[in-house]
Amino acid sequence: MRLRHALLAATLVASPLVLALPAQAAGSDAEPGVQIDGFSTVEAGGGWSEGTVTVRNDADAAVTGQHLVLYFGSRMLGLDQVAAEYADGAAGTWQPVKLVDQDLGAKPGGHQGVAADLTGAEVELQPHSVHTFKLRFKLLQSAHTGPEIDVSLDAYLAPTFGRDGLARDWTAQASKQVGTTGLTTAVNGLPGSVPADGKAHPFTVSIKTANKFDWHLDRALFFLWAGQGVGSTEGPAACDAQLELQDPKDGSWHQVGLAARGLEGRDVDLARYGTGPVDNRVINARLTLGANFKTSADARLGFGQFPGAGPVLFWAEQKLAATAVAGAPACVDPNAPAPKPTATTPAPTAPAPATAAPSVAPAAAVTASPTATASAAPRAATGNAGTTGRTELADTGAPDVTVPTVLGAGLLAVGAAAITVARRARRS
Repeated sequence: MRLRHALLAATLVASPLVLALPAQAAGSDAEPGVQIDGFSTVEAGGGWSEGTVTVRNDADAAVTGQHLVLYFGSRMLGLDQVAAEYADGAAGTWQPVKLVDQDLGAKPGGHQGVAADLTGAEVELQPHSVHTFKLRFKLLQSAHTGPEIDVSLDAYLAPTFGRDGLARDWTAQASKQVGTTGLTTAVNGLPGSVPADGKAHPFTVSIKTANKFDWHLDRALFFLWAGQGVGSTEGPAACDAQLELQDPKDGSWHQVGLAARGLEGRDVDLARYGTGPVDNRVINARLTLGANFKTSADARLGFGQFPGAGPVLFWAEQKLAATAVAGAPACVDPNAPAPKPTATTPAPTAPAPATAAPSVAPAAAVTASPTATASAAPRAATGNAGTTGRTELADTGAPDVTVPTVLGAGLLAVGAAAITVARRARRS
């Protein structure tokens, strides 16, 4: 029921964002217009993302006294993280864009950007004319938190551009979401079929970035989705499954959560458990499944920043199937409540060989090298059993859509709508 309500709310809030603006009608009372083209993606720490910004005047009178104002927005995007240049027309030479800080305030929390009066002067449009500017921007390395999954590029025609970066009383507006690439996450070494035998099965998680870019990632989470009919966003019962991470300082293992609980659920400290340079972090992990853990066809293990549970910079999923093992312990966590006894007494069985005894003793450090490689465009997780599930950023477009991805998409749409509404409200 709560899932249906979340998706309904997302639909109602997000719908206005996808409605196309009507074409401007020619004539004396036509309003000026703005259009943004290009800018498919921008790679963090990489080269320029290039496109055009076009302004038009379909009216019978000239448009004067207007500035072409640009806004680059993302999570805590500051002056030291963006560089931009423009050229007047196709034959124009590139010139630097003078950016200023623009803070949207506490709501929506943490969202900040930079703005610019593109040419630094008024843009005049003759009747029934079109003027196109070339624009390019790139994301730079900085000492603080990097961009989110995308950068919002907005263009406004406005009579004023204040020192605070706000375009007030704008007459025309256009927006473009530019996908941010260069961050790739992968789950390596975990088979698609995991025995529910009460034993720890090691694997690694890698987080790679292009251009040696430091995203200043701090926290993430694991989410074990057992599948439709048996899974829950609260994760599996403590008796049924356990995931541990190895502390590289002393080799000790520490249990972490397996639920998508929201902001407070991101209990994987990447600085503590990750090893290697900032552009190739590796986490040693192990998964233990008890005899009672059951999966359906769409079960999967996810890692990263769960969609809807805070800033979504990366999310990787791999399909998972639990394989029943005779004689396996019903409970993998000695501190969890014991399972309720059954009404019948099982027939006695011969003792299992010593080598088959369940064990969750600390295993040696996993040394499997990650196989993920950063790519220029988002890559969806394949989720095929026995293969590495990898994805860039928050692209979870696996062929069989699961509750986590649907729920995450809905929550992301709500957040995007709130940010857009707040931004436009501040400019009006």
